[in-house]
Amino acid sequence: MFTAVQFIFGIGVGGEYPVASTSANERAESSTKLQKRRGETVVLTFSMQGWGNLVNTAVIIAIMAGFNQYGPTYDKHSLEVTWRLSYAIGMIPLVGILLYRIFRLRESAVWQHKREALKAMGGKAKGVQWRKFNLLMYYYWHRNFGTAMSWFVWDFAFYGNKLFQGTFIKIINPKASVIQILEWTLLNSAVALVGYYFAAFTIDKPWMGRMRMQMMGFAWMFVLFLICAVHFKELQTPKYIHTFQFLYYFSSFWGQFGPNATTWLLPAELAPTEVRSMCHGFSAAVGKAGALVAGVVFGLVDMRVKFWISAFCGLAGVVLTLFTIPDITGLDLREGDRRWLAILDGHHDAYHGEAVNPRYLSVFERMLGYGKLYRTQSEAEQIVAYKDAPKAVELTATTTGNGKGDAPALVRRSRN
Repeated sequence: MFTAVQFIFGIGVGGEYPVASTSANERAESSTKLQKRRGETVVLTFSMQGWGNLVNTAVIIAIMAGFNQYGPTYDKHSLEVTWRLSYAIGMIPLVGILLYRIFRLRESAVWQHKREALKAMGGKAKGVQWRKFNLLMYYYWHRNFGTAMSWFVWDFAFYGNKLFQGTFIKIINPKASVIQILEWTLLNSAVALVGYYFAAFTIDKPWMGRMRMQMMGFAWMFVLFLICAVHFKELQTPKYIHTFQFLYYFSSFWGQFGPNATTWLLPAELAPTEVRSMCHGFSAAVGKAGALVAGVVFGLVDMRVKFWISAFCGLAGVVLTLFTIPDITGLDLREGDRRWLAILDGHHDAYHGEAVNPRYLSVFERMLGYGKLYRTQSEAEQIVAYKDAPKAVELTATTTGNGKGDAPALVRRSRN
Protein backbone atom coordinates (compact mmCIF):
# COMPACT_ATOMS: atom_id res chain seq x y z
CA MET A 1 0.00 0.00 0.00
CA PHE A 2 2.85 2.34 0.85
CA THR A 3 4.43 1.64 -2.55
CA ALA A 4 1.11 2.34 -4.33
CA VAL A 5 0.69 5.63 -2.47
CA GLN A 6 4.27 6.62 -3.29
CA PHE A 7 3.47 6.06 -6.98
CA ILE A 8 0.44 8.37 -6.78
CA PHE A 9 2.47 10.88 -4.77
CA GLY A 10 5.14 10.76 -7.48
CA ILE A 11 2.60 11.69 -10.15
CA GLY A 12 1.52 14.68 -8.09
CA VAL A 13 5.01 15.89 -7.24
CA GLY A 14 6.17 15.00 -10.75
CA GLY A 15 3.70 17.60 -11.99
CA GLU A 16 4.12 20.05 -9.12
CA TYR A 17 7.89 20.42 -9.50
CA PRO A 18 7.92 21.75 -13.08
CA VAL A 19 4.68 23.71 -12.72
CA ALA A 20 5.84 25.49 -9.56
CA SER A 21 9.21 26.42 -11.05
CA THR A 22 7.89 27.55 -14.44
CA SER A 23 4.99 29.49 -12.91
CA ALA A 24 7.32 31.33 -10.55
CA ASN A 25 9.62 32.13 -13.49
CA GLU A 26 6.82 33.41 -15.69
CA ARG A 27 5.06 35.42 -12.99
CA ALA A 28 8.34 37.15 -12.15
CA GLU A 29 8.95 37.83 -15.85
CA SER A 30 5.48 39.37 -16.31
CA SER A 31 5.99 41.75 -13.38
CA THR A 32 8.13 44.86 -13.91
CA LYS A 33 8.89 44.87 -10.20
CA LEU A 34 10.14 41.27 -10.16
CA GLN A 35 11.88 40.96 -13.55
CA LYS A 36 15.32 41.63 -12.08
CA ARG A 37 14.55 39.31 -9.16
CA ARG A 38 13.41 36.32 -11.17
CA GLY A 39 15.91 33.89 -9.64
CA GLU A 40 15.10 35.11 -6.14
CA THR A 41 11.38 34.62 -6.75
CA VAL A 42 11.85 31.05 -7.94
CA VAL A 43 14.31 30.06 -5.20
CA LEU A 44 12.07 31.54 -2.49
CA THR A 45 9.29 29.33 -3.85
CA PHE A 46 11.68 26.38 -3.67
CA SER A 47 12.73 27.31 -0.12
CA MET A 48 9.35 25.99 1.03
CA GLN A 49 10.93 22.55 0.61
CA GLY A 50 13.43 23.54 3.28
CA TRP A 51 10.64 24.75 5.56
CA GLY A 52 8.82 21.47 4.95
CA ASN A 53 11.85 19.44 6.03
CA LEU A 54 12.27 21.59 9.14
CA VAL A 55 8.61 21.64 10.22
CA ASN A 56 8.07 17.96 9.45
CA THR A 57 10.99 16.93 11.68
CA ALA A 58 9.85 19.33 14.43
CA VAL A 59 6.31 17.89 14.31
CA ILE A 60 7.57 14.31 14.65
CA ILE A 61 9.77 15.32 17.61
CA ALA A 62 6.82 17.06 19.27
CA ILE A 63 4.52 14.06 18.81
CA MET A 64 7.15 11.64 20.12
CA ALA A 65 7.74 13.90 23.12
CA GLY A 66 3.99 14.02 23.69
CA PHE A 67 3.94 10.23 23.87
CA ASN A 68 7.04 10.30 26.12
CA GLN A 69 9.05 8.27 23.59
CA TYR A 70 12.56 9.32 24.59
CA GLY A 71 14.05 5.81 24.49
CA PRO A 72 15.88 3.54 24.88
CA THR A 73 12.66 1.46 24.84
CA TYR A 74 9.65 2.46 22.77
CA ASP A 75 5.95 1.75 22.67
CA LYS A 76 5.03 0.28 19.28
CA HIS A 77 1.56 1.82 19.27
CA SER A 78 2.91 5.30 20.07
CA LEU A 79 5.44 5.15 17.23
CA GLU A 80 2.77 4.04 14.76
CA VAL A 81 0.44 6.86 15.81
CA THR A 82 3.38 9.27 15.48
CA TRP A 83 4.06 8.63 11.83
CA ARG A 84 0.38 8.39 10.90
CA LEU A 85 -0.43 11.61 12.72
CA SER A 86 2.46 13.43 11.04
CA TYR A 87 0.94 12.55 7.66
CA ALA A 88 -2.52 13.65 8.81
CA ILE A 89 -1.20 17.04 9.97
CA GLY A 90 0.49 17.45 6.59
CA MET A 91 -2.90 17.02 4.91
CA ILE A 92 -4.21 20.27 6.43
CA PRO A 93 -2.16 22.72 4.29
CA LEU A 94 -2.47 20.40 1.27
CA VAL A 95 -6.27 20.61 1.30
CA GLY A 96 -6.05 24.40 1.48
CA ILE A 97 -3.65 24.47 -1.48
CA LEU A 98 -5.93 22.18 -3.48
CA LEU A 99 -8.94 24.46 -2.94
CA TYR A 100 -6.89 27.53 -3.85
CA ARG A 101 -5.72 25.90 -7.07
CA ILE A 102 -9.23 24.88 -8.10
CA PHE A 103 -10.97 28.21 -7.44
CA ARG A 104 -8.32 30.96 -7.59
CA LEU A 105 -5.13 30.06 -9.43
CA ARG A 106 -4.74 31.25 -13.04
CA GLU A 107 -2.12 30.74 -15.73
CA SER A 108 0.73 33.25 -15.89
CA ALA A 109 0.53 36.21 -18.28
CA VAL A 110 3.72 35.07 -20.06
CA TRP A 111 2.20 31.66 -20.80
CA GLN A 112 -1.06 33.25 -22.04
CA HIS A 113 0.77 35.67 -24.33
CA LYS A 114 2.78 32.78 -25.74
CA ARG A 115 -0.39 30.87 -26.55
CA GLU A 116 -1.84 33.95 -28.26
CA ALA A 117 1.33 34.32 -30.36
CA LEU A 118 1.07 30.71 -31.50
CA LYS A 119 -2.62 31.16 -32.36
CA ALA A 120 -1.72 34.25 -34.39
CA MET A 121 0.64 32.08 -36.46
CA GLY A 122 -2.42 30.03 -37.43
CA GLY A 123 -1.81 27.06 -39.69
CA LYS A 124 1.93 27.64 -39.72
CA ALA A 125 2.11 26.95 -35.98
CA LYS A 126 -0.04 23.86 -36.31
CA GLY A 127 2.10 22.61 -39.14
CA VAL A 128 5.21 22.39 -37.00
CA GLN A 129 3.66 20.68 -33.96
CA TRP A 130 4.84 17.26 -35.02
CA ARG A 131 8.39 18.60 -35.40
CA LYS A 132 8.45 20.39 -32.04
CA PHE A 133 10.10 17.67 -29.99
CA ASN A 134 12.72 17.01 -32.66
CA LEU A 135 13.52 20.72 -32.89
CA LEU A 136 13.75 20.95 -29.11
CA MET A 137 16.18 18.06 -28.99
CA TYR A 138 18.22 19.38 -31.91
CA TYR A 139 18.68 22.94 -30.62
CA TYR A 140 18.41 22.43 -26.86
CA TRP A 141 19.59 18.86 -26.19
CA HIS A 142 22.83 20.06 -24.59
CA ARG A 143 20.92 22.26 -22.16
CA ASN A 144 18.56 19.43 -21.26
CA PHE A 145 21.51 17.08 -20.88
CA GLY A 146 23.33 19.56 -18.64
CA THR A 147 20.37 20.31 -16.36
CA ALA A 148 19.30 16.66 -16.17
CA MET A 149 22.73 15.22 -15.40
CA SER A 150 23.54 18.02 -12.94
CA TRP A 151 20.32 17.14 -11.13
CA PHE A 152 21.23 13.43 -11.30
CA VAL A 153 24.63 13.81 -9.62
CA TRP A 154 23.19 16.25 -7.07
CA ASP A 155 20.30 13.97 -6.06
CA PHE A 156 22.64 10.99 -6.02
CA ALA A 157 24.76 12.65 -3.34
CA PHE A 158 21.96 14.58 -1.61
CA TYR A 159 19.38 11.82 -1.20
CA GLY A 160 22.05 9.21 -0.64
CA ASN A 161 23.28 11.17 2.36
CA LYS A 162 19.77 11.94 3.59
CA LEU A 163 18.84 8.25 3.48
CA PHE A 164 21.83 7.41 5.67
CA GLN A 165 21.75 10.53 7.82
CA GLY A 166 20.80 8.46 10.85
CA THR A 167 23.83 6.23 10.28
CA PHE A 168 26.08 9.28 10.19
CA ILE A 169 24.59 10.65 13.41
CA LYS A 170 25.21 7.27 15.02
CA ILE A 171 28.91 7.78 14.24
CA ILE A 172 28.84 11.12 16.08
CA ASN A 173 26.82 9.71 18.96
CA PRO A 174 26.69 5.87 18.98
CA LYS A 175 24.18 5.89 21.86
CA ALA A 176 21.76 8.37 20.25
CA SER A 177 18.08 7.58 20.71
CA VAL A 178 15.52 8.04 17.93
CA ILE A 179 14.48 11.44 19.23
CA GLN A 180 18.11 12.54 19.52
CA ILE A 181 18.74 11.51 15.91
CA LEU A 182 15.71 13.59 14.95
CA GLU A 183 17.08 16.56 16.90
CA TRP A 184 20.37 16.37 14.98
CA THR A 185 18.32 16.05 11.78
CA LEU A 186 16.38 19.18 12.79
CA LEU A 187 19.67 21.06 13.21
CA ASN A 188 20.81 19.89 9.78
CA SER A 189 17.49 21.06 8.28
CA ALA A 190 17.94 24.48 9.90
CA VAL A 191 21.46 24.83 8.47
CA ALA A 192 20.16 23.80 5.05
CA LEU A 193 17.31 26.33 5.27
CA VAL A 194 19.81 29.14 5.78
CA GLY A 195 21.47 27.96 2.56
CA TYR A 196 18.19 28.34 0.64
CA TYR A 197 17.97 32.01 1.65
CA PHE A 198 21.62 32.73 0.86
CA ALA A 199 20.88 31.32 -2.60
CA ALA A 200 17.69 33.35 -3.03
CA PHE A 201 19.23 36.70 -2.12
CA THR A 202 22.42 36.36 -4.19
CA ILE A 203 21.42 34.43 -7.32
CA ASP A 204 20.40 37.54 -9.29
CA LYS A 205 23.53 39.49 -8.39
CA PRO A 206 25.81 40.03 -11.42
CA TRP A 207 28.82 38.85 -9.41
CA MET A 208 27.08 35.55 -8.62
CA GLY A 209 24.53 34.32 -11.12
CA ARG A 210 23.27 30.80 -11.75
CA MET A 211 26.34 29.15 -13.23
CA ARG A 212 28.78 30.44 -10.62
CA MET A 213 26.44 29.46 -7.79
CA GLN A 214 26.01 25.91 -9.09
CA MET A 215 29.74 25.44 -9.68
CA MET A 216 30.53 26.90 -6.25
CA GLY A 217 28.11 24.55 -4.48
CA PHE A 218 29.38 21.49 -6.34
CA ALA A 219 33.00 22.50 -5.68
CA TRP A 220 32.38 22.85 -1.94
CA MET A 221 30.58 19.53 -1.95
CA PHE A 222 33.61 17.93 -3.61
CA VAL A 223 36.09 19.47 -1.14
CA LEU A 224 34.10 18.78 2.04
CA PHE A 225 33.20 15.19 1.20
CA LEU A 226 36.72 14.54 -0.03
CA ILE A 227 38.10 15.63 3.35
CA CYS A 228 35.59 13.33 5.07
CA ALA A 229 36.62 10.41 2.84
CA VAL A 230 40.40 10.91 3.11
CA HIS A 231 40.42 11.44 6.90
CA PHE A 232 37.45 9.23 7.71
CA LYS A 233 39.15 7.22 10.49
CA GLU A 234 40.73 10.22 12.18
CA LEU A 235 37.47 12.20 12.07
CA GLN A 236 35.66 9.45 13.99
CA THR A 237 37.98 9.82 17.00
CA PRO A 238 36.74 11.89 19.99
CA LYS A 239 39.34 14.57 19.20
CA TYR A 240 37.92 15.35 15.73
CA ILE A 241 34.31 14.16 15.96
CA HIS A 242 32.96 17.73 16.13
CA THR A 243 35.06 18.64 13.10
CA PHE A 244 33.42 15.72 11.32
CA GLN A 245 30.02 17.02 12.39
CA PHE A 246 30.86 20.53 11.15
CA LEU A 247 32.02 19.24 7.75
CA TYR A 248 28.84 17.23 7.27
CA TYR A 249 26.48 20.06 8.22
CA PHE A 250 28.53 22.63 6.30
CA SER A 251 28.06 20.47 3.19
CA SER A 252 24.28 20.77 3.72
CA PHE A 253 24.59 24.56 3.68
CA TRP A 254 26.56 24.61 0.44
CA GLY A 255 24.25 22.04 -1.11
CA GLN A 256 21.30 24.40 -0.77
CA PHE A 257 23.41 27.50 -1.47
CA GLY A 258 24.28 25.89 -4.78
CA PRO A 259 23.01 22.93 -6.80
CA ASN A 260 19.78 22.21 -4.91
CA ALA A 261 18.49 25.72 -5.72
CA THR A 262 19.97 26.02 -9.21
CA THR A 263 19.01 22.56 -10.48
CA TRP A 264 15.40 23.49 -9.72
CA LEU A 265 15.64 26.93 -11.33
CA LEU A 266 17.69 26.31 -14.47
CA PRO A 267 15.59 23.74 -16.40
CA ALA A 268 12.66 26.17 -16.45
CA GLU A 269 14.78 29.19 -17.38
CA LEU A 270 16.78 27.60 -20.17
CA ALA A 271 13.81 26.35 -22.22
CA PRO A 272 11.15 28.27 -24.20
CA THR A 273 7.82 28.94 -22.49
CA GLU A 274 5.96 26.44 -24.65
CA VAL A 275 8.08 23.47 -23.54
CA ARG A 276 9.41 24.80 -20.22
CA SER A 277 7.45 22.47 -17.94
CA MET A 278 8.28 19.43 -20.04
CA CYS A 279 12.03 20.17 -19.93
CA HIS A 280 11.89 20.78 -16.19
CA GLY A 281 9.93 17.58 -15.64
CA PHE A 282 12.46 15.61 -17.68
CA SER A 283 15.37 16.94 -15.61
CA ALA A 284 13.49 16.31 -12.37
CA ALA A 285 12.77 12.71 -13.42
CA VAL A 286 16.44 12.11 -14.20
CA GLY A 287 17.31 13.64 -10.82
CA LYS A 288 14.96 11.28 -9.03
CA ALA A 289 16.56 8.40 -10.90
CA GLY A 290 19.80 9.53 -9.26
CA ALA A 291 18.11 9.39 -5.87
CA LEU A 292 16.84 5.89 -6.64
CA VAL A 293 20.27 4.64 -7.72
CA ALA A 294 21.83 6.20 -4.62
CA GLY A 295 19.35 4.36 -2.41
CA VAL A 296 20.55 1.07 -3.89
CA VAL A 297 24.28 1.83 -4.19
CA PHE A 298 24.67 3.48 -0.78
CA GLY A 299 23.08 0.43 0.83
CA LEU A 300 25.84 -1.77 -0.61
CA VAL A 301 28.93 0.22 0.43
CA ASP A 302 30.44 1.31 3.73
CA MET A 303 30.29 4.83 5.13
CA ARG A 304 33.70 5.90 3.86
CA VAL A 305 32.89 4.89 0.29
CA LYS A 306 29.68 6.93 0.52
CA PHE A 307 31.78 10.02 1.11
CA TRP A 308 34.10 9.14 -1.78
CA ILE A 309 31.10 8.74 -4.12
CA SER A 310 29.54 12.00 -2.93
CA ALA A 311 32.83 13.85 -3.45
CA PHE A 312 33.17 12.71 -7.05
CA CYS A 313 29.51 13.55 -7.69
CA GLY A 314 30.49 17.09 -6.74
CA LEU A 315 33.43 17.03 -9.15
CA ALA A 316 31.19 15.71 -11.94
CA GLY A 317 28.76 18.53 -11.20
CA VAL A 318 31.50 21.13 -11.60
CA VAL A 319 32.52 19.74 -15.01
CA LEU A 320 28.92 19.43 -16.24
CA THR A 321 28.10 22.97 -15.16
CA LEU A 322 31.24 24.43 -16.71
CA PHE A 323 30.56 23.02 -20.18
CA THR A 324 26.78 22.65 -20.53
CA ILE A 325 25.11 25.30 -18.36
CA PRO A 326 24.73 28.86 -19.71
CA ASP A 327 24.33 31.74 -17.29
CA ILE A 328 21.27 33.74 -18.36
CA THR A 329 21.18 35.97 -15.29
CA GLY A 330 19.56 39.20 -16.47
CA LEU A 331 18.32 37.82 -19.79
CA ASP A 332 14.66 38.49 -20.62
CA LEU A 333 12.95 35.11 -21.04
CA ARG A 334 10.96 36.55 -23.94
CA GLU A 335 14.19 36.60 -25.95
CA GLY A 336 14.33 32.82 -25.64
CA ASP A 337 10.74 32.65 -26.91
CA ARG A 338 11.59 34.84 -29.91
CA ARG A 339 14.43 32.51 -30.80
CA TRP A 340 12.13 29.49 -30.40
CA LEU A 341 9.51 31.04 -32.72
CA ALA A 342 12.24 31.55 -35.35
CA ILE A 343 13.25 27.88 -34.96
CA LEU A 344 9.62 26.75 -35.30
CA ASP A 345 9.30 28.93 -38.39
CA GLY A 346 12.25 27.10 -39.94
CA HIS A 347 14.61 30.09 -39.85
CA HIS A 348 16.74 29.64 -36.74
CA ASP A 349 19.51 31.72 -38.33
CA ALA A 350 17.13 34.69 -38.71
CA TYR A 351 17.26 35.38 -34.99
CA HIS A 352 20.20 37.55 -33.90
CA GLY A 353 19.04 38.78 -30.48
CA GLU A 354 20.29 38.52 -26.93
CA ALA A 355 19.39 34.82 -26.55
CA VAL A 356 22.40 33.98 -28.78
CA ASN A 357 24.69 36.54 -27.18
CA PRO A 358 27.84 34.54 -26.28
CA ARG A 359 27.64 35.83 -22.69
CA TYR A 360 24.31 33.95 -22.33
CA LEU A 361 25.53 30.72 -23.96
CA SER A 362 27.31 27.74 -22.45
CA VAL A 363 30.87 26.81 -23.40
CA PHE A 364 29.47 23.95 -25.49
CA GLU A 365 26.99 26.22 -27.30
CA ARG A 366 29.77 28.65 -28.14
CA MET A 367 31.79 25.73 -29.50
CA LEU A 368 28.80 24.82 -31.70
CA GLY A 369 28.87 28.35 -33.12
CA TYR A 370 25.51 29.64 -31.88
CA GLY A 371 27.18 32.85 -30.76
CA LYS A 372 28.09 33.72 -34.37
CA LEU A 373 24.43 34.54 -35.02
CA TYR A 374 24.47 37.35 -32.47
CA ARG A 375 24.31 40.96 -33.66
CA THR A 376 24.57 44.05 -31.51
CA GLN A 377 21.91 46.71 -32.02
CA SER A 378 24.22 48.84 -34.18
CA GLU A 379 25.16 45.82 -36.32
CA ALA A 380 21.48 44.92 -36.76
CA GLU A 381 20.72 48.49 -37.86
CA GLN A 382 23.55 48.36 -40.41
CA ILE A 383 22.17 45.10 -41.83
CA VAL A 384 18.69 46.63 -42.17
CA ALA A 385 20.20 49.69 -43.84
CA TYR A 386 22.12 47.45 -46.23
CA LYS A 387 18.97 45.56 -47.20
CA ASP A 388 17.19 48.86 -47.88
CA ALA A 389 20.17 50.31 -49.80
CA PRO A 390 18.97 49.40 -53.35
CA LYS A 391 16.10 51.84 -52.91
CA ALA A 392 18.59 54.47 -51.80
CA VAL A 393 20.74 53.78 -54.87
CA GLU A 394 17.77 54.17 -57.19
CA LEU A 395 16.65 57.32 -55.45
CA THR A 396 20.14 58.86 -55.62
CA ALA A 397 20.49 58.00 -59.28
CA THR A 398 17.28 59.79 -60.20
CA THR A 399 17.74 62.87 -58.03
CA THR A 400 21.47 63.61 -57.85
CA GLY A 401 23.00 61.65 -60.70
CA ASN A 402 25.09 63.62 -63.22
CA GLY A 403 24.13 61.41 -66.10
CA LYS A 404 27.33 59.42 -65.83
CA GLY A 405 26.30 57.25 -62.88
CA ASP A 406 28.79 58.78 -60.45
CA ALA A 407 26.41 59.13 -57.50
CA PRO A 408 25.05 55.58 -57.67
CA ALA A 409 28.61 54.26 -57.88
CA LEU A 410 29.50 56.26 -54.79
CA VAL A 411 26.55 54.81 -52.91
CA ARG A 412 27.49 51.28 -53.97
CA ARG A 413 31.05 51.78 -52.77
CA SER A 414 29.66 53.01 -49.43
CA ARG A 415 27.53 49.89 -49.17
CA ASN A 416 30.56 47.71 -49.83
